[in-house]
Amino acid sequence: MSDIIYDMKVWYEETRQTVKSFFYEYGKLVSCIVLLLVVCVLFNELVTSLTPKKLRVSFLDVGQGDAILVHTPSGHTMLIDGGPDDRVLERLADELTYFGKHLDVLIATHGDADHITGLIPVLKKYDVGHVVMSPLSGHTGIFSELEKSIAEEQVAVSVAKKGDEIIFGDGVVAHILYPEANFHGNEKDTNDASVSLVLTYGDESVLLTGDLPSTYESKLIQEVLPQHITIYKAGHHGSKYSSGDRLLSYSRPLYTVVSAGKDNRYGHPNLETLGRLKVYTQEILSTIDKGTITFLLDGDTTEVHTSK
Repeated sequence: MSDIIYDMKVWYEETRQTVKSFFYEYGKLVSCIVLLLVVCVLFNELVTSLTPKKLRVSFLDVGQGDAILVHTPSGHTMLIDGGPDDRVLERLADELTYFGKHLDVLIATHGDADHITGLIPVLKKYDVGHVVMSPLSGHTGIFSELEKSIAEEQVAVSVAKKGDEIIFGDGVVAHILYPEANFHGNEKDTNDASVSLVLTYGDESVLLTGDLPSTYESKLIQEVLPQHITIYKAGHHGSKYSSGDRLLSYSRPLYTVVSAGKDNRYGHPNLETLGRLKVYTQEILSTIDKGTITFLLDGDTTEVHTSK
């Protein structure tokens, strides 16, 4: 027993001397490294606090359809439509981190397959906080599947109406412009009830109108809609039935984005519509040519990045 105690004392003394020698020889170096790390962390925090916080809006390349991902400065996420198939999952993987499996808000602008089909796999793969939908279902099979997926995932749902706001708490606000609370329409004309909204952040704004026809676009012109829009997603993929003169002459967007598929059977974007857009907007970008189109907005200035 005494031998064990002796060995432990020897071990303790040798260990103490080793540690003492290490700190004597390397203590200053270790202290300098620790101090350097602390300075780097503090510098990074300072730079982060002084760097303008940016809103990221990505018009995802999903072919003939719509899918828009909004990433706010504080990290909140909102997906507006999901395109015609599960291609949206690949695009979301490109835009979000590996661990970013949460979407705060999901908006289904209306019941057409090229807008909501991709939302079904999104609901299965991502943790969705809240779903906002159009008042018209269209009684389509794909809309029924979407409703089933929402129920299975037990996600809270609300019907969009004019005056609603989604406030992210970091300066970004989504203002619902349309449809009105008492909207009643033909279930076959789902485009007429497209959820339309404007995102505002500082002096910049993004207007998204789904497939809303030009006959209803005048209803979007209201006090909350800025007269000079930063970004406008051309209604109905650039169809001749959307993006009318009245809305364009009021909003005069800096950028217009056309979300459509190459050689699509509808002929989108329509040449007549492109002509109108060229009159009122400074630059037109299409997912056909540019792939996913991403805008970074700091509330005052805009950067544009494309995947092609």
